[in-house]
Amino acid sequence: MIFSDKCKGFTLIELMAVVVIMGALAAVAIPKVFGQIAKARASELYSAAGTYIHLQDSYNIQYHDSIGTWVSIGYKPPVSNSFKYFEDNTEGGIKSATAIFIDDGETAAWKAQNISDLNDCDARSSWQLDVSKSTNSAYNIVYKVVISDPRCEALTKKFDALDTYNKITATP
Repeated sequence: MIFSDKCKGFTLIELMAVVVIMGALAAVAIPKVFGQIAKARASELYSAAGTYIHLQDSYNIQYHDSIGTWVSIGYKPPVSNSFKYFEDNTEGGIKSATAIFIDDGETAAWKAQNISDLNDCDARSSWQLDVSKSTNSAYNIVYKVVISDPRCEALTKKFDALDTYNKITATP
């Protein structure tokens, strides 16, 4: 074998510089990735609650002054590894097809609770839709969004768009 005086390859300093640069990039990128994963998991809430609202509004057009149970309106919560869904504090929903009259104030008609921590949002935090009779003649019922932990609002910014109660009762 013949060896030349010129060695080919990287010096130890060059390799260390690459490792430091890769470490800095990873330190920035990894938290961003985990944040996006949590937002992706929480995005199912808006869709699930929106489906519930559409079905409930259709039911309410036919049966004024009442809302239907999940069975009555044909709502099935999504199968989820991230959230548990509740109807009137009953996990998985009330199993009978009955009407709930809404003359008596608010009813906790739809609720989701996260199973594990999502970023700063602690496990067992909840997103809820309270349903009540509207005082405005244009609507029969209104939905009020209640998020148990303010730190969870950052994950579900669109969820507040479902709140018709505060839109109608707000004074200009």
